[in-house]
Amino acid sequence: MGAQTKKQIFMEIIRFLLVGGLATLVDYVTFWLFDALLFPRILPTQIRAWETVALIFSTAIGFCVGLTVNWILSVRFVFREVRNEEEAKSKKSFAVFALIGLLGLALTEIGVVTLVALLPDITFLGKTAFFGTAWKKWIAKAVMTGVVLVFNYLGRKVFIFKS
Repeated sequence: MGAQTKKQIFMEIIRFLLVGGLATLVDYVTFWLFDALLFPRILPTQIRAWETVALIFSTAIGFCVGLTVNWILSVRFVFREVRNEEEAKSKKSFAVFALIGLLGLALTEIGVVTLVALLPDITFLGKTAFFGTAWKKWIAKAVMTGVVLVFNYLGRKVFIFKS
């Protein structure tokens, strides 16, 4: 397969953004389920250290579920123009995909924990939380989603889905 045309790259990026959006939605819902519903019931989250542990685990679990959705959809829908389709769908490629995802997770964890520590408590429309999760956690997660989105696309395009 030859080099991709500008139109093919554009469409690939559109598909990447759509799949990424869906995977991000799955990530956020999973994050919220653990952060707002599950961990407050099983961990003493009124203790600051446990709140940070719950944040780290909620972020990691959401990220991993989103990563799995992203892999399945990326292989099927996003990266259509690849040099070696069989290699791109191999276990080795999934391992590289997961490694890039884990690096993205590390960036996400560092960024979310840092931003949550730095941001003041936020009140929006008279509320300090959205669905039981503090606004600053949602903001930190959204900022890091944008950073990791670019990191993931470039890493996956260069190392797995070469055209």
